Amino acid sequence: MKSKEDGFTLIEVLIMSPIIMVTVVLLMSYLFNQYGQLTQQGALINLQVEAQNIIFGMQDDILFAKSFESDKNANLTDTYQPGGGWTAATTPPTLIISDLALTTNKRSPNRKPVYINTLGCAPDDVLQQNDELYNNTIYFVSGTNLYKRTLTAPAALATCGTSFQKQTCPAANASATCPPDKLLTDKLNTFALTYYDTGNTVVTSPELAEKIKVDIQLKDKAFAEDIFASSTVTLRKVNL
Repeated sequence: MKSKEDGFTLIEVLIMSPIIMVTVVLLMSYLFNQYGQLTQQGALINLQVEAQNIIFGMQDDILFAKSFESDKNANLTDTYQPGGGWTAATTPPTLIISDLALTTNKRSPNRKPVYINTLGCAPDDVLQQNDELYNNTIYFVSGTNLYKRTLTAPAALATCGTSFQKQTCPAANASATCPPDKLLTDKLNTFALTYYDTGNTVVTSPELAEKIKVDIQLKDKAFAEDIFASSTVTLRKVNL
């Protein structure tokens, strides 16, 4: 038979309630912090992967560059270029690459160069007396965005072969014939370029460079905290 004294007294309840509340608060705080750390770790991993993918995507353009340039090739046009034209001497810097126009992907064994048609496109000995056509690949920064733009021969320029790459435009001006610039990231924090000559000496003129170092840092916010991820690559250009 239960005693009338079974259960908690009012005093016991008053004592235990604050203890339970403090315990719950501490537990919730711990779980909240753990959730925050996991969220930040996940965001950091994603940001690191994004930074590495950007660098990886730039490698072929650098490896197969004919040259690095201070401005765009003279025979190429860009209606949407910045005021004053394209120049490497910007802050942050702009990477301007002159690369051989090809009929297919750079790594394809079936690739062929595109020529400027001044002497004729056949036979082969005549074709190869023409000047080779070069495109521009341009990496440029706008705010926290890093873009890639491609410049190819204008339609009025007669060529032997058709460039695999297509001219790109700002997204607001894109069309079926001029697809949008490639947005590589909208989380850019820093973008830096270092040029080296054949003697591995730092040079300021892109045209003198045989090797380039690219450093990028991305920035994002996770759980009210800034997070950063960096990636870098140093590559020497090779001849196709």
